[in-house]
Amino acid sequence: MWGLRQYGLVAVLVASAAFAASRATAAVTGASGASGASGSTASTGTTTATTPTPKVVTCPASVTAVSGPIQWAWSAYGKPSSSGSNVSYSQTIGSGTWNNDKAKGTICSENQGGGEPKRSIVLSVSGSSTVTADVTKAGHPGVEIVLRASVSKSGDPAVCPVGATGRITLFASYFSVHDDEAVMRFSGTCAAWNAAFSGSILHVKISNNGAEIR
Repeated sequence: MWGLRQYGLVAVLVASAAFAASRATAAVTGASGASGASGSTASTGTTTATTPTPKVVTCPASVTAVSGPIQWAWSAYGKPSSSGSNVSYSQTIGSGTWNNDKAKGTICSENQGGGEPKRSIVLSVSGSSTVTADVTKAGHPGVEIVLRASVSKSGDPAVCPVGATGRITLFASYFSVHDDEAVMRFSGTCAAWNAAFSGSILHVKISNNGAEIR
C-alpha cells in the first residue's frame, strides 16, 4: 500500500497561476477576416518589413480547481531539452486529477522560435491513465503519471489541428529534489509540438492531497 509523505503544491500552483492569468488576455488569431494575415508593417524607404502576428489562444487552465484522490500539476518556463520544431522558449502549464485509472485536466503550451511567430495550443486531458510509484529516473526515485490528451484549441491549426491526440508523461522526484521530467508526444503533423523538459525550468507535482505517493 502506498505510504504518504507530506509536501505541498504551492510552488507550482503560484507559478502556474501567473502564466494562466497572462494567457487569459490572449485572443484567438484569425477570428476576424483573413486567417493567418500579417501583423503590423513598417516601411523603410522602399522596403516594407512585416511583423508576424502571434497565433495564440486563450488558456482556460484553472489551478485553483484541483481536487480528487490524486492531483497532478506542472509548469515549464524556458527552452525545452528537445523539441520537434527548434523551439527557443516555451511556457507550458497544466493541472488535473487522477482517480480509478482515469485522468482529467487541462494543459496549455505556448512556443516561440523555430522561424515561426509565437503560437499556442490547449490540451484537454481525459481517458485512461497510469500512475506508477517508486520509479527511478536519472538516479532519482519518484512517481510517474501518463496522460492522454487531445487538442481542444489551436493557434497553429495547419500544424496541430483541434482533435489531434498526444501523450504526456510526467515524472516527479521524491523528497522535493525536483529533478523532474516531462515529455509531450503527438501524432501526425502535430509532432512538431513534441517536446521534453527537464532541469531548473521544470516543476512537477504528483501527490495525494499534498502527500507523496509511495
